[in-house]
Amino acid sequence: MLLGEKLEILIGRKNMSKTEFAESVGITYRGLANYLNGSRKPKKEVLEKICRQLQTTPEFITDDSKSLILDSKERFVFNSNSSSVSIREAADYLEKGKQIFESGEMSPEDKQALFACLTELYFNAAKERAQTVQSGEV
Repeated sequence: MLLGEKLEILIGRKNMSKTEFAESVGITYRGLANYLNGSRKPKKEVLEKICRQLQTTPEFITDDSKSLILDSKERFVFNSNSSSVSIREAADYLEKGKQIFESGEMSPEDKQALFACLTELYFNAAKERAQTVQSGEV
């Protein structure tokens, strides 16, 4: 896993925007963007500030052979075959879904019904897609 990927995930885990994170370590958003996209590597002193903020070590974050253990949402976003807007939108829906399922505002029965509806939507969409592919309308 590359440095930029690790940074993206760890910043996300801090629930900080990239701008907020950059400011918190004393760098510009552009500087952080360069680290995220792999066009630059941080200098030692900046790397140390980044690692302190993210509670990790420079050795771990710069070693491309070492990976983070990802939760299901992170696996979905970072292992996706697409970097499209729809993946990010789906990730946002996952976050909202997590909040709904973790809150005490819905009864267990309502949560089960919501999950059943989402499952039905998925299978109906997959069925319609398969029918479209079979009919050659793609």
